[in-house]
Amino acid sequence: MSDIFTKSFEVRWDDTDFNGHLRNTRYLEYAGTARMHHLMSMGWDVRMLRKVGFAPILLGDEISYRREVYLAERVDVSCEIVGLSSDRARWRMRHVVSREDGTAAAVAHCLCAWLDVETRRIAPPPAGLQEAMEAARAEDCVVIGSQYASSDSASGPVRASSEA
Repeated sequence: MSDIFTKSFEVRWDDTDFNGHLRNTRYLEYAGTARMHHLMSMGWDVRMLRKVGFAPILLGDEISYRREVYLAERVDVSCEIVGLSSDRARWRMRHVVSREDGTAAAVAHCLCAWLDVETRRIAPPPAGLQEAMEAARAEDCVVIGSQYASSDSASGPVRASSEA
């Protein structure tokens, strides 16, 4: 288990919508950027991932909006691995978007996986990356199933576990 990784963002003019607050799509864009910075903080930047032939992919997002965020405010986006498959090929990450006063503005859960770029299949990552993922687990991390191996999109929505 590790400290919670956070990435800060300042809300820019083009991040806002007609109502003057952070537009809904930007929350997930911030989460994606924070996820990549989290990987980099563990020593897994784009060059290293290319070297080992793996890429993170997003299988699905779920977000709950709680408070408004306005232009020029600073938000912090946390990254916690709250679900990990036994083979480490899939993981579920929780992102909390917090306002400057610490109030949660949104909570996103993202189901991700490792793609072997040669075979174009979801696969367990190399040992070093598995160790990094294991070290980044949150205290409430659960084992998630690997029933999402099928690329058949007709199989229904992606659900990592009964955890919401």
